Amino acid sequence: MFLLSIIFELLISLMNCIEYVLIGYIILGWFIFFGVLKNQESVIFRIYIFLMSRIEPLLGLIRRFLPSVAGLDFSPLVVFIGLHFIKVLIVKIFFFIAYA
Repeated sequence: MFLLSIIFELLISLMNCIEYVLIGYIILGWFIFFGVLKNQESVIFRIYIFLMSRIEPLLGLIRRFLPSVAGLDFSPLVVFIGLHFIKVLIVKIFFFIAYA
């Protein structure tokens, strides 16, 4: 039971980490798009490149099935919704196994 609890916490923490990386990627992308960050040699731009290298494979997978509509990219929203449903499913499975 203790091992199951550790696995549960690790999975939830991993999904929370993915959400934080995605939020940082989105916000820094807006800064670059609107011209707030113009210097491509800055530390913040390097952080954006790092976040992009981590999250873009996941977003690319979603973009393969969901193209942009009128220039809007909905793949981050799909990832957020998918992570939420996976977290809810993991919690329900954990409580079913723990209290059954």
